[in-house]
Amino acid sequence: MKNQKHQDHFDTRRNFLCRSACASMGFTGVVNTLAHLRLVQSAMAQAAPADYKAMVCLFLYGGNDSNNTLIPLDGVARTNYESARPVSSAVHIPASGTGAALPLTPPAGGFGQSAAATQFGVHPAMPNTQAAFNNGDLAFVANVGTLVQPIDRAQYIAVPRLVPTPPQLFSHSDQQLQWQSSLPDRPFQNGWGGRTADLLQGLVNPNSNVSMNISIAGQNSFQVGTNTVQYAVSTSGVTGLAGYNTGTNTYAAAATYPSTVALPTYVANDAGRTLKALDTITKLTRMQLGEAGSHYQHHLEEGYNDIMKRARDNEAFVGTALTVTATTAAIDTAFTNAFGAGVALPDVANQLKMVARLIMGRSTLGNNRQIFFVSMGGFDTHQNQPADHAKLMGDLDKALKGFRDAIDAITAAEGSGNLWNDTLLFTNSDFTRTLQPNGSDATNGTDHGWGGHQIVMGGPVIGQRIYGSFPDLARATGQDVDSNRGRWIPTTAVDQFASVAAKWFMSEGGIYVSGLTSADVGTIFPNLGRFQSVSSIPSNLGFVDFAV
Repeated sequence: MKNQKHQDHFDTRRNFLCRSACASMGFTGVVNTLAHLRLVQSAMAQAAPADYKAMVCLFLYGGNDSNNTLIPLDGVARTNYESARPVSSAVHIPASGTGAALPLTPPAGGFGQSAAATQFGVHPAMPNTQAAFNNGDLAFVANVGTLVQPIDRAQYIAVPRLVPTPPQLFSHSDQQLQWQSSLPDRPFQNGWGGRTADLLQGLVNPNSNVSMNISIAGQNSFQVGTNTVQYAVSTSGVTGLAGYNTGTNTYAAAATYPSTVALPTYVANDAGRTLKALDTITKLTRMQLGEAGSHYQHHLEEGYNDIMKRARDNEAFVGTALTVTATTAAIDTAFTNAFGAGVALPDVANQLKMVARLIMGRSTLGNNRQIFFVSMGGFDTHQNQPADHAKLMGDLDKALKGFRDAIDAITAAEGSGNLWNDTLLFTNSDFTRTLQPNGSDATNGTDHGWGGHQIVMGGPVIGQRIYGSFPDLARATGQDVDSNRGRWIPTTAVDQFASVAAKWFMSEGGIYVSGLTSADVGTIFPNLGRFQSVSSIPSNLGFVDFAV
């Protein structure tokens, strides 16, 4: 009777957990278009693409002052820049002379920005960015931001406002989330990087050993998918599961895991005891139900086991990928040279260094397509902006230089191909800062803006251009209070900007990978059709060489 009573109790608990899990899954919409599409794509896949592509999202947390990143040097935009940021302002950057913006060389026919200015420069702390732009490796996309649908200034200031705008426009957390999801008018479910991986994984990475989405900046919203689970790696490499011993019980190399892996033992601390208790409970559950050791009665047990197994698998494969040491020294040298010998690298440089090492070990990861997420903080410059922003721009500039040289070093070591042509890096940021600062002395800064300028960089980029539409920088008057200080209404939506990168990522040889069409782009970016045709790229946004 005692055993029967225990069995009944266990069945009751099990049924409760099952019902709870099912209710929870129903609430979050388990059956969704992306999940089905991913299965369909996997089923119809005939051959994986022969090429490799890496997409790197670099998020500048806090709201980068793009007004002092890409700077007009003439025209009406310069006049309006001088009006809001006069010579007496601490955030003023001259068009010439001491401390001037570094001029960009326009291509034949100009930058593609004729209305606001004909000459542009970058922050004086960004000489490598200047060189990359002038060499055709880098471009800017002007005035990008979160949008629900197109809106102009008259519609924005209308009372009542008839055109919807993103909620919580000037909130850091909300705008970061909306940039990473591309869907400001919907409750968050996943990021556009996660949706991309959901759709492509089975089609382009049939021999995958680890997630398509790897973050070197911790968990993020951009890489959250319905089926895709992002994998986080630190700047020093894989992080083992807390509670397991290392040494003789580390997971085996990817080539032999799990057949020869020794069962892990536990560290004699709270983490180890907690992990051992969870493992023991799971084992006891199966034993008390009379089940074999490898079979699970309900989804919670199976889910726990899957998470643990995935963590062990990822640790093994990524750890093995990072043992590809042939060019590790050359990657280190690339970043050391960019910053100078003896200079401690900022975190963003170490993150990009890890991305380079993972690209170097890509054959072990088994992915033909890989999405990386890195970040850089400190851009909320309400105070001390002149010094703080100059330091941030300098670190960003050198980190991008180190990354470019590291990718070239890998190509040189491998002796074939050109990995730089397979790499696309782009920046995101909450918003720009207001053009007009919040004071006039050196300790002041700027407030939260809206539309801002973003960097795109890599071999696929048609560089030496400024895409999008550069604002004239005229501050409004009258009732337009929010825009008086230079909160630019975006002329390019996040959806449009991101979809260009996604189309390149989904392509092979300038056309979509077999099994994909422009309709799949609309699946990743459901709001894109509000701004443009899903099947094409507007002429002022064609920053990658993509034919379809």
